[in-house]
Amino acid sequence: MSEKMILGAQLYTVRDYMKNEEDFARTMERIAKIGYKYVQVSGIGDVGAQAIAKAVKDTGLKVILTHTNGDRILHETEKVIEEHELFGCDGIGIGGIFNYKPWGPESFKRFADDFAPAIEKITKAGKKFLYHNHKFEFERCEDKRLFLDYIMNASPDLMLTFDTYWAQAGGADPAAAIEKYAPKIFTTHLKDMQIKNDQQVMAEVGEGNMNFDRIIDSCVKAGIKYHMVEQDICPADPFDSLETSYKNIMARYGQYFE
Repeated sequence: MSEKMILGAQLYTVRDYMKNEEDFARTMERIAKIGYKYVQVSGIGDVGAQAIAKAVKDTGLKVILTHTNGDRILHETEKVIEEHELFGCDGIGIGGIFNYKPWGPESFKRFADDFAPAIEKITKAGKKFLYHNHKFEFERCEDKRLFLDYIMNASPDLMLTFDTYWAQAGGADPAAAIEKYAPKIFTTHLKDMQIKNDQQVMAEVGEGNMNFDRIIDSCVKAGIKYHMVEQDICPADPFDSLETSYKNIMARYGQYFE
């Protein structure tokens, strides 16, 4: 690939440390101290766009994308775009479509129809609208097509935040899925999987059983630029988990990242 990839921290990992603007600023300092230069804003409390802009500027961080409330994207599209302009972010994302159950072709069409006006405005503003997968998207419809195929066809301008852990949990091969959906992938969520007490659990990248050599190789070959480290559930301090993943990734794959 012609340019190096970008590694960031998905702030949902440290959501309990971002309840207000003061906490958010302190958390940005801790994220920057680990070595991250980029973040995804998600899971924050009462933190305004101005405070986000100041905190990332003060720490030298850059916001690559967000997870934003879907109702706000639908009904306050222009304001959401303005907020993202304020802190210099081009990716406006949703975490899923859990309010479109029961899932199937009809509900996916309803999602597409509902969000079409917002996607058009976001695209015209020079930004990307992003969908984040969990595991249910790897279920198959009666025609054998994956749910994710239907969702990704909702709009030519709809892009994907591809979550490696949830793809694995859904029975998919993450590396093969990255290759399949590469033209649609704006960013990945990098997280690993372990087995504890016969249960799947999230783990720091490099501490689990997933084949990250193949995953990273697929990302490199596909030219996917942005990659966010995420761990929804951590065994102890989530900052330690983000640091472990950062060190493991940079030690093994550092030649591919800025």
